Amino acid sequence: MMDTEIQGRARRVIRRIESRLDPHLVRRLLDDPIAEVTDHYECRAEHPITQEIFLAIVSDFAKQVYDRALHAGWTLRDPRAKAISLLEGYYRSAAYGVGYSAAVLDAEDPAQGGIRTVLAGLAQSIRNIEYAEYARYVFKRNLSGRDWRLRCEMARILLDDYRAFLPQRLSRCAPAQLVDQIPSLILAQIGSESTMQQILFGSQGLRSLKLGSMADRFDCERD
Repeated sequence: MMDTEIQGRARRVIRRIESRLDPHLVRRLLDDPIAEVTDHYECRAEHPITQEIFLAIVSDFAKQVYDRALHAGWTLRDPRAKAISLLEGYYRSAAYGVGYSAAVLDAEDPAQGGIRTVLAGLAQSIRNIEYAEYARYVFKRNLSGRDWRLRCEMARILLDDYRAFLPQRLSRCAPAQLVDQIPSLILAQIGSESTMQQILFGSQGLRSLKLGSMADRFDCERD
């Protein structure tokens, strides 16, 4: 294969990945639908809110987000367990710390926004997790099985195009050293350090991602 042909293919793959991670597209796929459900979700909770009512609200809200905003091709079997897990793992309170207990305290405190603050935090956690999952899907769909020469050319192009904006530890490397860091090079351009950490170093890295369920929800072409 001629060098010009490899360069052309490499640039097409890079452009496709970048287009699928474009912030405007992500907003349309994730942010706007989740915001729509969150803004119109109705709940009534008198103060002090009971544990039973709190769990009923966060469970139903999580189910609504997955069903109506994300159009997941599966049913959330245990919304209560999912909501508890999300709050415990990702919730951050401005006043009470982190985790499920902090969410309960926020819900009981009108000064912190009450249950609405908890739902907003829950929605943001779901959004961040879904974005990381979506980005993993895009990378695996476009990078898995690519030959060494093509991936080296992709790394070279990314280095040449974005060297001035990359961390020094990356900009000093040869393309062959960065073949496995192509997701890092691309994500660095869209200012998504937290997503980069989830994608590359989380418990569900690129290798463990199952393409089937994501392919049902997102159309991602491959050259």
